[in-house]
Amino acid sequence: MNAQAEPKPIKVLLIDDSPIIRLGLRSALEDCADIVIAGEAGSATEGLAAAAKLKPDVVLLDLHLPDKSGLIACRELLKMRPQPKVLVLTSSSNERNVQEALSAGARGYLLKDNDGGALARALRLVASGQPVIDPSMAGQMLNLVKHRGEMTAAGRLSQLSPQERRVVAFLAEGLTNKEIGDRLGLTEKTIKNYLATVFTKMNIARRSQAAALFVEAGKSGNP
Repeated sequence: MNAQAEPKPIKVLLIDDSPIIRLGLRSALEDCADIVIAGEAGSATEGLAAAAKLKPDVVLLDLHLPDKSGLIACRELLKMRPQPKVLVLTSSSNERNVQEALSAGARGYLLKDNDGGALARALRLVASGQPVIDPSMAGQMLNLVKHRGEMTAAGRLSQLSPQERRVVAFLAEGLTNKEIGDRLGLTEKTIKNYLATVFTKMNIARRSQAAALFVEAGKSGNP
């Protein structure tokens, strides 16, 4: 009779510019047999290099880093394969920061004043693919979800960068990723990454939705 294989522990990478915070996080999670700290970094650049090497399941990411924004780091992390899940751990309860983090692709947003138990639970949920929002920010998130649901096509497109809008415009013409890449002088993989970011920002899941929203925005005079 074969013994059932034990599940692999969740590999976590810490990215925070404070050595004290990183030490505290290690201490808070050291008794969790199903969570292992695979590495840590004090900047976005170091963190991205560590993520490429270690291939963590979850990246615990601060928004405020010395070399570049945590939001930029989040987007770059999500371009990696295999793709890690990102849990933002920060001291900011600003609603705009939450919205920007989720738009960047983060699976969760947690405040640093949570204890080790809450942090471990959040890591497990994010690792399993479930979204996590700090309990103290539930009211803000209800407003955010409502706002997203009511947002017009033009409003959704306004969240995109100029290059992302160009990609969506070509998509609306029926071009494939390769054809869009040829038009913009980019690789097919780069276009795929652009579209992943577009889908997150616009809160959609399919190419047809992006094309429809672009056409709808054009009808209202805001392509």
